[in-house]
Amino acid sequence: MTTQKMMVIPGIKAMAAPNLTLDDLTLDQIKDIINDLARQGSLFQYQIGAMYNHVVSRKLAELAGYRTVQQYFSQHVKAISQSTLGNYGIVARNFSADTCTTYGLYRLRALLRYLEAINITVPEDPGLVFIDVPQDDGKVVKKAFSECSVDDVESATRAKKAPVPVRVPVPDKARLLFLEDSLFRNFEGVAQVRLTANNQEGQTFLTVQGVPMSEVTRLIQALQQGLETQPSVAAK
Repeated sequence: MTTQKMMVIPGIKAMAAPNLTLDDLTLDQIKDIINDLARQGSLFQYQIGAMYNHVVSRKLAELAGYRTVQQYFSQHVKAISQSTLGNYGIVARNFSADTCTTYGLYRLRALLRYLEAINITVPEDPGLVFIDVPQDDGKVVKKAFSECSVDDVESATRAKKAPVPVRVPVPDKARLLFLEDSLFRNFEGVAQVRLTANNQEGQTFLTVQGVPMSEVTRLIQALQQGLETQPSVAAK
């Protein structure tokens, strides 16, 4: 008499089957397991993500007649939102189960956003990544990811994504005001023309957007009027 090998999937009773793997589970079985794990809290987030990735990569939902995997899970897994399932899957795809246990799924998800913002690949040991954490006084402190909270990583990501402030010399700022005013007056009701400026190595560069080809003459006139206005008036 032969004995079937056992595989215990965390959070549910042991399932008896020879050499049981994810490939041996049906779509509905995976759905039932995910629902069962979801009821047990955050302990099995990695396992849920791994099973979600399996369904996505094998297109099990589509093969079962559903338009998308999101449509399937929205109908059959009510305890977890689609965005949360997606986050579980992203973390499970990039990190091991042990790493997820060490740092927590949400902290790792925040790290992935930070790495994307600074265009760095996922390291083998995320704990060694240094995060540029902005402080309330405007300073930036480098902290190892292992010492960072989710809020630390998210605030660092926002700072990395924030556009670099335009530092235009004061004399140029007055002229820009006149140019913007002239463009507005000349193009009001004609086109939504935008004037932006940035500073590169001490020199101010202008960018004019939204000018119709048929209104180039109007643009030249508007710029000329803005240049003829005396800056001393703006300084008052």
